Amino acid sequence: MKRVNNVDKEQLEKLLKESKTTREIGKPKRLPYHIDKIDSKEKAYMLGFILADGAINNNIVEISVSLQDKELAIMFAKLLETNYQVDMTFIKKNRRFPRVRLSRKIIGLSTLLNGEKKVDRTVPRIRKDLEVYLLRGIFDADGCITWGYRKDRNRLWHKVSFTSSLKILTSVQNILYKIGIATIVRPKSGGEKCFVLEFSNKKDINTFYEYIYQDKSYIPLKRKFSKYNALRLELGGFRGSTNK
Repeated sequence: MKRVNNVDKEQLEKLLKESKTTREIGKPKRLPYHIDKIDSKEKAYMLGFILADGAINNNIVEISVSLQDKELAIMFAKLLETNYQVDMTFIKKNRRFPRVRLSRKIIGLSTLLNGEKKVDRTVPRIRKDLEVYLLRGIFDADGCITWGYRKDRNRLWHKVSFTSSLKILTSVQNILYKIGIATIVRPKSGGEKCFVLEFSNKKDINTFYEYIYQDKSYIPLKRKFSKYNALRLELGGFRGSTNK
């Protein structure tokens, strides 16, 4: 197993001057991070991502993302004033793939989310202007945009879906309803204890895009944004086509 700690240059020089050992540099002691209110789009996005995909135990939050989404870990680490680790473990049969991880003790988070276990968590009420960033965080963590062509019918198929707990998806459903998207939440097939919310109507696909990406100056997960843009081209949401 190969793990790499990341400490910025200025912080590293300061720790070395203080005669810190490599172990102390790798695991510096930090005071808990307190989150009592959500007052920025960065915090709102992070809250949505942790709500949907973070592991929480006794106020210790662990965030893990794939290697290709490393920019998220870097952003969260900076916001939480902590370090991240690159874990290059690869065991295909156990579905262990290279990841980027970080953990932080966050006081007030479990209260804000109404519980630590995912099945108990609910979407908190925050400032109306920040709600879209909260939803974007949930979408980037638990949402998916898929599309392709059906050769038998010579037409494009497309779908936006969220896979999560019932309480989280019910809250997402209410947000979507306010922007004119009606959805149904159903149990996920296979006996898993999770649910699926999805919609595939072209109008709803475009409405959702215009809502969550209304602020294009803040795109933490560029991979998913690019994929959505590709679909929009095919749907005629932009001029031109990916066929050209």
